[in-house]
Amino acid sequence: MKTALSLCLLTMALGGCGNIAAVKSFNTPYGSPTSGDTARLRVIADGMVRAVPGKDCVDWYSPGAGVIAVPQKGFADRNGESLGMPKGATAMQGDVVSEVLVPAGKPFTLHFLDGGRGSYNSVTNCLGMFYFVPQKGADYEVVVHGYSACGVKLQQLGAEAPVQVTKAEYCSAMANF
Repeated sequence: MKTALSLCLLTMALGGCGNIAAVKSFNTPYGSPTSGDTARLRVIADGMVRAVPGKDCVDWYSPGAGVIAVPQKGFADRNGESLGMPKGATAMQGDVVSEVLVPAGKPFTLHFLDGGRGSYNSVTNCLGMFYFVPQKGADYEVVVHGYSACGVKLQQLGAEAPVQVTKAEYCSAMANF
């Protein structure tokens, strides 16, 4: 209870208990690179997917960090963007899809939050933080679902094996705000 109260007080200081969209990590869209080597990434998800380019940890103050896709209204997003990528997985009802450029040859961290449709004590609340290093010119697709089965599948389109992902942590204690 003390933790919940502390979190509420911190959230109020950042913009109000009922206004989580005021937190930087929810109201900033992901910023695609404008120069350098890139790859393409398609996101298919039933929850919020945020990204931190160039890092193997989560820090919402890093340049370009922000929301790629989210099915709920009221948050920043890049929903529905298309780069003309080859066909991949089929989106399920309730999924959001977006295609964005990502920097190649550097860690790229993804953060998935299912929105907590289950109770806070339920295993249906899925929070996933992981990174991979995209290859120049490659096409990737990440499918993340939390509501029915907390899981991630990252695939390089045209390749047989899934892409190796590595668990990510927060870069610092304040990196989440």
